[in-house]
Amino acid sequence: MSATVNIATSQSAARFRSLACWGLVIALLPAEMIGLTIRFDMASLGAHTEGAWLLGQSHHLPRVAIASLVAMALFCGRRLRDALIEPQGTQVAWAYLLGHSALFAAFFLITAALVEGAGVSPFASRVLLAVWAATGAATFGLWVATVVPPRLWRTMGRDLAVALSVGLAFGIAAWAAGQATNLLWRPLGKGTLYLVRGLLSLVTRDVVCRPADLVVGTAKFRVRIAPGCSGYEGIGLILVFLSGCLWIFRRTLRFPQAFLLLPLGTALIWLTNALRITGLVAIGSWGSETIARGGFHSQAGWLAFNAVGLGIIFMARRSPLFTVEAQSRNESSFTSPTAAYLIPMLAIVATTMVTGAFSSGFDFLYPLRVPAALLVLWIYRRQYADLRRTWSWGAVLIGLAVFVLWMALEPLHAESRSETALLDGLRRLPRGWATLWLIFRVAGSVLTVPLAEELAFRGYLIRRLQSVHFLSIPPGSFTPLALLGSSILFGALHGRWLAGTVAGLLYAFAVRRRGNLTDAVVAHATTNALISAYVLINGSWSLWS
Repeated sequence: MSATVNIATSQSAARFRSLACWGLVIALLPAEMIGLTIRFDMASLGAHTEGAWLLGQSHHLPRVAIASLVAMALFCGRRLRDALIEPQGTQVAWAYLLGHSALFAAFFLITAALVEGAGVSPFASRVLLAVWAATGAATFGLWVATVVPPRLWRTMGRDLAVALSVGLAFGIAAWAAGQATNLLWRPLGKGTLYLVRGLLSLVTRDVVCRPADLVVGTAKFRVRIAPGCSGYEGIGLILVFLSGCLWIFRRTLRFPQAFLLLPLGTALIWLTNALRITGLVAIGSWGSETIARGGFHSQAGWLAFNAVGLGIIFMARRSPLFTVEAQSRNESSFTSPTAAYLIPMLAIVATTMVTGAFSSGFDFLYPLRVPAALLVLWIYRRQYADLRRTWSWGAVLIGLAVFVLWMALEPLHAESRSETALLDGLRRLPRGWATLWLIFRVAGSVLTVPLAEELAFRGYLIRRLQSVHFLSIPPGSFTPLALLGSSILFGALHGRWLAGTVAGLLYAFAVRRRGNLTDAVVAHATTNALISAYVLINGSWSLWS
């Protein structure tokens, strides 16, 4: 029995090391692209060679690549994942990696010659361009061979070809759609302008509208309908979101009726965009111009997107017109384990977006996040069997380690705009209200945030990445891919990729020690308590901004 456990542990460790190396190799190509951009973008601005022009057009490639990768993951991800996580598929092909590195060095030098070279004849320049393109293609090809060794190409050739074809088609289509918006945004912007004018005329006669330069508002506060305000960005986002949902729920949705959700979402997001601009003008004219230009302008769009997107999916899942087995209206969502683990964090996020929309840098309504989260946690309290009433000093030590790591990786910078806004906001509040705000800020950091985030990431996501029935996975049991995926997303949520990702890894191991989700909550609460103490003692408000 012991020998069997040792063999399984050894195999798991070897597989984890292979997957870690594989993940680093996958991250290598984006890192190289970023390095090239940083090195040559500024140099190409003042150059007038064909090479500089070509490099100037290369900013389209990352957009196509990102859209292609998303499409590949969405439509073909499961088949590729099953092939690539096999033991023979997780070994890094070091010879190809060395070849890729050598070719990338050559590609770097050729790029430098194209952008910064002088006195090169037109013929030599064209030859150099051809060599540059061939070297770039070969560099990319060896990177692909590193990730998917050629010995696997025959066994997974069909899946790989389908994935690449689908991904490339969607990537090019997404890029073409983006280019088309440059031509279509002005007619759409005019439609938005006239709709906003009509909505404003319902509440005031003091309406200013200049279609020639797309300006609308009142005599006191006016806005210009820029491309981003015309509505096409929201339409694009909602179409991508709903298309993904149609694919994810394809086995339970009724087709072709489900395709009606796409024009429905398009119309609703355009209307809510017009309502957003109308609200912006109203707040700027009869409320606070600072709030209108600050929090409301930045948050209202995302509020509209979430309301429309999630509202349509909620409606579709309950409607027999769109869903084969629609959820009964009498069926209580309070019994849903997924909702129990996710809604506490979503309540905090939603409250943050709403209160942020009515603030100008300093969110004086932050205290509302605490009761919002506590209310949801109380409603679902019977669903949290994973939260046992026990804890360990080991969890506290893990929280301390994360605090030390977080502080070590916190960038040293001058006072930021958000930090200044926080300080100014506290100073403007009466002393008693400022003290109350700080109490709720600490309570949110130490109590509600650790509970909500650990339920979402270590309670739900890390297990959902292993099984649709996530409760069948014991707390603390995870695969390397689930561990890395949930931790990277945790880091992204906090805006500090490295520190947040490592913190997610350590909190996951806090659960693994005893199979107790409460240990992750205690570790997280310890980290946040120490950060709060550091902020209050040293005045390092950037940690809260």
